[in-house]
Amino acid sequence: MVPSPEQQHFDPLTQNVTFLGPDGRTPIGVPIPALDALDDVSISVTLNYGIQAGACLAMLLAVLAVTTPAAKLRRPSALLHVLALATVVVRNGLLVAYYLSPVAHFYQLHSGDFSSVPRSCLYASVAGNVVSLALVVVVEAALMNQAWAMVTLWPDPAKYGLAAASLLVTLLTAGFRLAFTVIQNQAVLDLTPPLAFAWVVHGAVVTNALSIFWFCALFNLKLVMHLVRNRGILPSTKTLTSMEMLVMTNGVLMVVPVVFAGLEWGTFQNFEAGSLTLTSVALILPLGTMAAQQISLRNASPGNSNNLAYYPNSRSAGSSGLRNVGSATTTITTTLSSALPAFKIPSMTTSCGSGPATRRGSVLSKAERGGKGVAAPPVDHFDFELRQIDSTSALAEERDQGRHDETF
Repeated sequence: MVPSPEQQHFDPLTQNVTFLGPDGRTPIGVPIPALDALDDVSISVTLNYGIQAGACLAMLLAVLAVTTPAAKLRRPSALLHVLALATVVVRNGLLVAYYLSPVAHFYQLHSGDFSSVPRSCLYASVAGNVVSLALVVVVEAALMNQAWAMVTLWPDPAKYGLAAASLLVTLLTAGFRLAFTVIQNQAVLDLTPPLAFAWVVHGAVVTNALSIFWFCALFNLKLVMHLVRNRGILPSTKTLTSMEMLVMTNGVLMVVPVVFAGLEWGTFQNFEAGSLTLTSVALILPLGTMAAQQISLRNASPGNSNNLAYYPNSRSAGSSGLRNVGSATTTITTTLSSALPAFKIPSMTTSCGSGPATRRGSVLSKAERGGKGVAAPPVDHFDFELRQIDSTSALAEERDQGRHDETF
């Protein structure tokens, strides 16, 4: 039997799926490609949310395991990091709950009839929006705290100018997000899209991207200044301080949220970049801090020959101290109080508008140095902020004493 012209041009993959509306008489047709596209989006988005939640949960457990004793978690930066990771897990759980609720079921979604949807399902979406707002506030606070730690030793005009600009960007981002959350929740409860307030939605996206770009540039500023000052020379891995490691990791890794923030303006099939922007920031900040902690622990280790790598000839001076002194604390003190020259290599963590010699703290008092007047390397603010990492070692005590002498 020869097929008719209609049968020859019929494509079963593009036909409509027809069902009746709420009145039982009105037919509603939905093309199969539209159904397939919706399924693809639902699966890809839920996988995206699940991977984000799993990564943040793993990072949260790592932070809790590495940060010992638990009293160190009371630091503002540690609290913000833990809170951001936990908030991402809760937010993504609520976002996934939407795709499992009757709101996203076939009939309700394609017919527009949500009369059978329980009100509690809408409240879950409202809670997800509120937690998303909380995540923006926590991430902005963590970025602000990190930025302040990096510029607090800069000259006052630069320090307060950058702090004021960062605060303005943060307030704009949080303000637009608050307005967006209110409008979005009202639309969820009314089951109508907020077309009249589309400018608020765009404003929230713009300010969020602006915030990510700003803090990425700020975190990379010290790194760029060091590269320009020293013609591209970076410290070796054996002589990195915790603050230098923090500057490098934060500066380089913050490029990842910048990429995701830029992707929010594109249109990609089965890919949602909006949630990845804040999630990547929540993952990157504690990752940089953990790397800085490991550097600090390595440098503070009594058996590590690179503890005093910043000081020329410190290895030979330390060898004699090890023969005469039994404890690690006395070894470090004896080595530092011997004939160690001043640290004269400009550091990317402390120099801004002044030479390295203008900011130089004293590790030991003149009596302990035997009147030799030996100067210690400049101590950066975040070394003070990370003092709990190696607070049990004598090196940490000497760094804190150097910070006290430098400040007063």
